Amino acid sequence: MRADLALYFGQDLIQCGKLTDERIKKLFASKPFENWKKNRENEAKVVMAQINRLDSMIKGLSNIAEIMAKRP
Repeated sequence: MRADLALYFGQDLIQCGKLTDERIKKLFASKPFENWKKNRENEAKVVMAQINRLDSMIKGLSNIAEIMAKRP
């Protein structure tokens, strides 16, 4: 749990070690943490949508290049 705390909140393990297991569990069960997770998921979805759009554009440009290469 302390490692998760360090990863999610950018705290060093020494600081994380100062919290009890019960407090860490309450933190991960809290509404603000749930909101933070949802926000991170939404950010990841936005990035994936942008990557997918770029991928589609690259495929489209590739198709155009193939058509242009076949022209006399």
